[in-house]
Amino acid sequence: MREQNQRSASGSSTYLPALDPGITLLEHSSATDTVIHALAVDHLLLSGGDAVWIDPGTHAQTAPLTEVAPSNRILDRIRVARGFTPFQHLDLLRSLPDLCSDDTSLVVVPEIDRYYRDESLFADEGKEMLLSGIASLATIARESDVPVLLTQTAEDTFSDPIRTAADQHLVCEQTPFGPRFQTPNDETLVYPGEGGRWVQTTLSFWADILAAREPLYDQPLEDPTGTREVSSCGAN
Repeated sequence: MREQNQRSASGSSTYLPALDPGITLLEHSSATDTVIHALAVDHLLLSGGDAVWIDPGTHAQTAPLTEVAPSNRILDRIRVARGFTPFQHLDLLRSLPDLCSDDTSLVVVPEIDRYYRDESLFADEGKEMLLSGIASLATIARESDVPVLLTQTAEDTFSDPIRTAADQHLVCEQTPFGPRFQTPNDETLVYPGEGGRWVQTTLSFWADILAAREPLYDQPLEDPTGTREVSSCGAN
């Protein structure tokens, strides 16, 4: 996994791992919940493309996306589809060829295993549905040559197929000085301040990181007038 960096005016370096085509499994704690928003926004600003976000209903919110982005206009480039049952969620994953366009440069699927653990499903039905959803993601990643960013609710035998299918594994953990990204090959320390000051992993933290990286972005965003919301659609 590549790293993108930018030297800020204060002399500190800001780093965020780049998302390569294929399936990336992001593992993080509740202390770093907003890292998925920061990674998605950063990738869109670097690529100049759009995103399709398959949401279980709670992650793709306007506030965390706009608070980390340099401008609210980032919402124009994120299309959200929400599924609230295992059947709705799987239908959306299977519909990705229709949801994606030539401008799609990222697919985001938080908590991919959430609904397939539902006790109302028959024995092995949930795992079979999960496998089908993963296959759909692998197909779209391969045929469209785009990164697919996933998270999972738990790491156990049920979620083993997710780890197996992932081309890249990215771990983000909180440290006293800020978040640390780690891959099987390297680690990335994100310490925006000097002198070892403590930094909390909040929305304002990610906003500062993305603002420092703005010279990297090919299409700087200007703040619009008025209020915007994430473009969304639901499953049938």
